[in-house]
Amino acid sequence: MDRVSKGWTFVTDKQLLHPMKKLYAFLMLLLPFFAIAQTPTKTISGNITSNYTFHNDTIYILDGFVFVKNNATLSIEPGTIVKAVKATRSTLVVTMGSKINADGTKARPIVFTSNETAGNRSSGDWGGIVILGKNIINRPADCTTCPGTAVAATLEGNQNAIEGDIDNVNGDGLYGGALSNDNSGILRYVRIEFAGVIITTGNEINGLTLGAVGNGTTIEHVQVNQSNDDAFEWFGGNVNCKYLVSTGAIDDDFDTDFGFSGKIQFAVAQRDSFNYDTGSSPTTNGFESDNDGAGSYAGPRTSAVFSNGTMVGPAASSSLSDPGSFQNAARLRRNTTESLFNSVFIGFPTGILIDGAGTTTAYLNDTLLLKNNIVAGALGRNITTNQAPEYSNVITKFMAQGNDTSDTFAGLLNDPFNYTNPDWKPSTGSTAINGAAFTGSLISDAFFSAVTFRGAFGTEDWTACWTEFDPNNQPYTSPINLNPSADFTSSSVGLEATFANTSSSSATSYSWNFGDAGTSTETSPSHTYNAEGTYTVTLIAFSACGSDTTTSDITVVPVGIENINALAVQVRPNPATENAQLSFSLSSASETLVEVLDITGKRIDLVYSGTLNQGNQTFSLSTVNYTSGIYLVRINTEKAVQTVRLVVSK
Repeated sequence: MDRVSKGWTFVTDKQLLHPMKKLYAFLMLLLPFFAIAQTPTKTISGNITSNYTFHNDTIYILDGFVFVKNNATLSIEPGTIVKAVKATRSTLVVTMGSKINADGTKARPIVFTSNETAGNRSSGDWGGIVILGKNIINRPADCTTCPGTAVAATLEGNQNAIEGDIDNVNGDGLYGGALSNDNSGILRYVRIEFAGVIITTGNEINGLTLGAVGNGTTIEHVQVNQSNDDAFEWFGGNVNCKYLVSTGAIDDDFDTDFGFSGKIQFAVAQRDSFNYDTGSSPTTNGFESDNDGAGSYAGPRTSAVFSNGTMVGPAASSSLSDPGSFQNAARLRRNTTESLFNSVFIGFPTGILIDGAGTTTAYLNDTLLLKNNIVAGALGRNITTNQAPEYSNVITKFMAQGNDTSDTFAGLLNDPFNYTNPDWKPSTGSTAINGAAFTGSLISDAFFSAVTFRGAFGTEDWTACWTEFDPNNQPYTSPINLNPSADFTSSSVGLEATFANTSSSSATSYSWNFGDAGTSTETSPSHTYNAEGTYTVTLIAFSACGSDTTTSDITVVPVGIENINALAVQVRPNPATENAQLSFSLSSASETLVEVLDITGKRIDLVYSGTLNQGNQTFSLSTVNYTSGIYLVRINTEKAVQTVRLVVSK
């Protein structure tokens, strides 16, 4: 352990000259740890060139550009918090051939956020996460002006430098190649907050940037919150993604270009009416898709397929007091062939814009498909094209392919414009409850779950627990763990046991197994056993975020006719150190069990089990291995139970 980086304090022997002073100083050192439990921090900067793990018992601080390179893997444990320094435009870059395995859980998401204090975080505090792969991009040749051009010349396929001034002479900002199933690792149950740095206009780092990432990579359950540029941007590649959330982005939510051909299902975006791009013209869209920056026909053409998206615009009513640069729920332009299925678009100035002659032609000849979508409540047109001669053909085709339009989105979704506690599920009777279809070569792929609802949600809110809609006010001082805890105590009288479930926390329901096939779902149940013995009791505590399990042994014995002379039961010496002697008297012969229990009732020592004759009995108790404390010596016969307390003092 690197104790300096873990926040330890040291005191030399010269400073503690007297034994009492030593004890006093030691207690003073411990006091802050007992008063305020603080998670230690560790600063990460420069290059990660070999396999490395971020553990959830530490908060990691990114300072500057951090490159994972040399085919290394950065692993991040569930619940880990990673903060980024604002002044150095901190950015995490996973270079080609390297991996990030950030595999969180519903109850223990991994959080990347700003290192600014709670209440002082804002969009653009840090760069974000950039993952660079070796899949195909539609660049015709290696970038001859990239800082890493000499490196690109040695690699298979064509490479380009990712946006954001990330590239260097080592080629750390290059992406692209010819490896179709390239694997850059895992992002699962991950939050990215307050990211997105603008270097120059049109040259930005997004919340999550994916450059030529291949379909061997897993990206599921990822939220980008308050990005200063795009939330998600795919530069080529063919990675598939599910369960994406974009909230409060400044520019686009889902931006695709340079030949991206992946599949995405279940993606939701919510626009904040006060957060938009401040460029010279309207540029803020939900979906934005280009084939490339020049709008060429370079192949492979951008051909992403999105299904079950929910796009919630800034207009919660029939007007927008400050439209800013808000534009379209989806802008398909520059010869893209991206297709949108089974999705819901509400509350934008314009719904879907098919932009440009090449894109319009692709739509009319079914190279680009828009099917079974709902577009409602646009302040202008729900569906349009800027190619006036084709406008009526576009409308006719759109309405003939299962799409619905409406002047209002009232009654469509439960509470879509709530910024801190949204509910994007369909309202009762909503047209979004059904109408989805998965026919045709683009959408019948096994990747897509053939649900009946349109939009990102049916009856289940898959954003529950792991997302955060008010990150600016979160303390982020300890690991994220939203699981409930399970804990209980027990007592027994004869064969009847009572369980006190007073120590469990954050649980909404319980499941008990009493160790004899008996079960219960009560909070603090009682249970009667059929026979004496020691039973292992299991409690599972459940909440919407997960569960926790604990077990404990309980020993029960029947209460019968007295045949032990209670006055004659003695343990000497008491307190004992290494040995003690137990004596008692039986009024009749009996099968007898003599055992020592700890204070919780768990057996720690079996002294005798067998038949004893009538009369006085004596047993030696070896307490040499007992720790100091209070124990119970219990005598069980066929007719009675007698217990005496034993104190062990070392």
